[in-house]
Parts: sequence; C-alpha cells; structure tokens
Amino acid sequence: MRKWLVVLVAILMVVPVLGANFKKGKLIEVSNLSGDLYASGTELIAKEVDGDVLFLGRKARLWNIQGSVFFFGEKLVLNGSVSRSVRFFGRSLEVNGSMSRDVLFAGQELRIEKGAVVEGEVYAAGEEVDIYGQVNGKVSLAGNEVVLGGILNSDARIKAKNIIFLPEAKIQGKLEYWAPKQIEIPQGVVAGEVVFHKYSGKKVQKKAEKVKKEVEKVEKEAKAPAKKKRGFLFSGLWFKISWFISSLVLGYILFLLFPSLVKRLKEEILSKPVKAFLLGAAEAVAFIILILAFFVIVYTWLIGLIGIPILLIGLYFAKLLAAFALGAIVLKWIFKKEITLWISYPVGLILLILISLIPYVGWLFCLVIRLWGFGGFLYKVKI
Repeated sequence: MRKWLVVLVAILMVVPVLGANFKKGKLIEVSNLSGDLYASGTELIAKEVDGDVLFLGRKARLWNIQGSVFFFGEKLVLNGSVSRSVRFFGRSLEVNGSMSRDVLFAGQELRIEKGAVVEGEVYAAGEEVDIYGQVNGKVSLAGNEVVLGGILNSDARIKAKNIIFLPEAKIQGKLEYWAPKQIEIPQGVVAGEVVFHKYSGKKVQKKAEKVKKEVEKVEKEAKAPAKKKRGFLFSGLWFKISWFISSLVLGYILFLLFPSLVKRLKEEILSKPVKAFLLGAAEAVAFIILILAFFVIVYTWLIGLIGIPILLIGLYFAKLLAAFALGAIVLKWIFKKEITLWISYPVGLILLILISLIPYVGWLFCLVIRLWGFGGFLYKVKI
C-alpha cells in the first residue's frame, strides 16, 4: 500500500509537466500561452505566458510571465512582470520590469534597470553587478565591480573589488561589505549600520575571469564550423564499443556476485513490465524534483552533488538489468525456450546499442528501457 501511495504522489507531481508546451528551433516566438513553456534554441521571444518558462539557448526576451523563469544561456531580457522567481545561469541578465519574488543570478553581467522592481531577495555572483532599480528584499552581491544607483529597502551584503555608490543610491537597512579598502560612503546613503571587512578581491577577480573565459569558449565553439561527420561517427562508434565492453564486464561481475538477485529482478520486470516502468518513471522524476527543490528553495548544493550521481548510477545499473531481460525475451522468442543469462546478457547489450542508433527516437526508447529496469529494482525494495 505504501509503495502505491508513493507512486501516486510522484505521478501527481509529474502531471503538470505532461501539460507543458515544448518548443525547439532557431527562432521561437510564442504569445498568450497557457501552461509551462520548455524551450531550446538560438532565440526565444515569449509574451504573456501563464506558467513557468525554462529556456536553454543563446538569448531570450520575455514579457509578463505568470510563473518562474529558469534560463541557461547567453543573454536574457525581462520586461513586464514575472509573478514568481528568476533563476539565471549564463552571461547577461537585464531586468526592466517587476519581479514578484527572488532573483538568483550566476553569470557575467547583471543589470536591474531604473524603474525595475524586485519584491523578493537578490542573490548575484558575476563580474559586474549594476542595480539602478528598487529591491525590497535582502541583497547579497559578489563580483569584480558592483554599482549601486537604486533603492535597497532591506539589508545588503556586498563582496567586490570595486564598489561604486551613485548619488541616488539608498540602502534602508544594514550594509556589510568586503573590499580591498574602506570606501567613503556619501552621507545619507545607508540608513542602518555599516560594517567593513578587508578583502583582497583576488578570488573574486579570478572567479569573474574564469566565468568570462568559459562564456567566450562556449561562444567560440558555437561559432566554429561543425566537424566532419566522419570523425563524429568514428568517435561515436568508439564510445559504443567502449560502453559495450565495460558494461559486459560489469554485468558479468554482478551476475557472479548476485546470481539469484539478478534472476529475480529479471523475472520481475518480465512479469510486470508496465508496473515496473511506471514505478521507475515515477521514482526517477520524484527524485529529480526533490533534488531541484533542495537547490532552488533551500539552496543546498550538497544534496545535488550527492543525489544526482546516485540517480545516474542507479539508472546505469538499471540499464544493465534491462539488458538481461531484453536478451532473454529475444532469445526465448527465437529458440522457443529459456536461454542462460550468460548468453542472453550480451545479446541484450547489442540490442540496446542498436536501439540507441535509431534516428530521432532512439534516445527515447533507451530512456524507457532504463526506467523499466529501474522500476524492477525498486519494486523489490521496501518503500
């Protein structure tokens, strides 16, 4: 009963994703969209989206998003309003509108323009951070250069090599800052206590230079001409051969150490294939959502560093288990009788490689097979 309760909860968590809109292309333009938007490409222009927006690409311009924004790319411009939080990982973020919750920035340049309002907190790490608008929550900034020309209605923590206060800047709370030397702050700029910590700024500068080099490297690779297909095919073939050999050895080791367990798990996913797949999919998605929740809400990096490798290792072993079952199915169908797992296992691995080579949908079939094996293993575990 407890197993099915967990599965039901996980499926309910997945339902919103099933109703999402998926877009891909060089130029993606959407407006008046109902539901979440998941997009990847060169450029995204989105207006009036009633849901979250997740974009992986080069640049995007967004207007009036009734949800959260997750961006991984080069440049993002936010106009109008965002009703929830903003998570940015890239090069440049420009905020022109009203953000109802927090802004998390990791990149090269952040600009909160004059007239923009952030109702929540701002966490930013980059080479240059400029705030000309209004932030009502706490502010934590780290960068090579920080320019304050707006209104901060709460406490501020700043760590930078160079901190500039413009005449119109206002900090209504406490200011705690780290800098190479103490700064002469104009009278009336900070309403609360000012605490200074001496800081060389070398680490911040090195991090900023590292981020800049990584961004330049990504841009250079994107603009560089594509490699010849022959080399790509050769490297892909070599990867498949290496994966087959390593998986074959590891699978045989598992079978030698736990022969009865492997047989039971193989029988489990063969006797209840649909149940095994649904359980594997639900648990994998629930695990990912749990990791994201710790990162996005609690900002706990350690959970992600530990949890993601565990999930990937589990899915890898699930694929090996699926290979035992897949080979057994095919050989039984051909020879009309049970064939030893010593023979069926390499056959299953070869089938997995052939399936992965199917254009466009091969990766999807492989994912289904992984979740199938993952669910068979979880079904034997007491939840």
